[in-house]
Amino acid sequence: MKKLPLTLTAAGLLLAAQPAWSDARVAVAHFAPFSDTIDGTAVDIAVNGSVALTDVRFKDFTEYLPFAAGEYTIEIFLAGTAGNADPAIAGTFTLMDNTDYTLYAVGNAITQDLELRALVDNTDDPMSGNLNIRVVHAAPFAADLAATEVSIRTAGGDIVNGLVGVPYNVDSGFFEIPADTYDLKVASNDGSVNYIDPLPAPLPAGADVTVFAVGDGINQPLGIIAFPVGELETRTPVDNRSNGMWMIQEGSGTGFVFQPMPSQNRAVGTWYTYDMDGNPTFLTFDSCDVMPGDMDDVCMNPGGFDGKMATTALYTSSGGGPNEDDVVTTAKVGEIDFEILNCNEATATVRLDGSDPVTYNASQLTRPFPCVD
Repeated sequence: MKKLPLTLTAAGLLLAAQPAWSDARVAVAHFAPFSDTIDGTAVDIAVNGSVALTDVRFKDFTEYLPFAAGEYTIEIFLAGTAGNADPAIAGTFTLMDNTDYTLYAVGNAITQDLELRALVDNTDDPMSGNLNIRVVHAAPFAADLAATEVSIRTAGGDIVNGLVGVPYNVDSGFFEIPADTYDLKVASNDGSVNYIDPLPAPLPAGADVTVFAVGDGINQPLGIIAFPVGELETRTPVDNRSNGMWMIQEGSGTGFVFQPMPSQNRAVGTWYTYDMDGNPTFLTFDSCDVMPGDMDDVCMNPGGFDGKMATTALYTSSGGGPNEDDVVTTAKVGEIDFEILNCNEATATVRLDGSDPVTYNASQLTRPFPCVD
């Protein structure tokens, strides 16, 4: 992710001769996905009538630029049209002494209007070993605000700082978290669907980080910009299209129930078949490779499923019953490699301990969620 060079105009509106800490500082960001090409999002930004930044494109942002305190009119023009066309976006902002701001363009002119928004970036220093983080929903992927609501979750599916039901154009404000490497997700309110799934990222102690959810899924893909770090690499979010009951084509009465856990990039389920006497046999599988019953089945290392492929541990259990004292014995007996080929076809390669692997073809019988390849 590139930052824009600090190109200042001769108008003196951006006071390059000032010390590093001026009366006010402003970071400028372009998070408005109004074109289906990056070149088509290019804009020029004018401050009080003079062009200050040129060829600014979607996901670009600047470092903090020094401004004198006061009122400013900011206009955004399609690149090369300043002086010959009306601005696509305009706004007036008052900057206060000794205050940092992030000024960003949002909207796509399809589901949400184009507009300029400003955030105050000043915050108290975090406690030792912590950092300040703020989450901003700047992704206009639906016209109805209720339909844009998201939750922010950990890889284990836990809600972060109560951030659930967060609609477009809302920010969390800064809050403190311990410095660590975080695997966070932007998900539906119930966590069943991931919208944006960035790779784990280290967040250092003492930092002030603003995480912007950007893109609209129409013109530009959904993504994450962490200011002042840059764009975070993402992976394809796990969804529920493979959820349901699957039938093995090579064996009558054999199949599996496949259940993705999108918030954890995890797949769990049950494999069912019959023994030589016609008795049903049920086994469980889990891409987390956690023994059922261990630590209350909490997956301490979520993952193993990317939405298409998973390697799962295979378990068999015996014993148990209606009484609390009945003992269940669980043992790992092998692994299954799943590959979801499309909405209706999959393969499962079963590797039982001590046996050669066998690959089966499967077709989906039932699904609780719609599937679109």
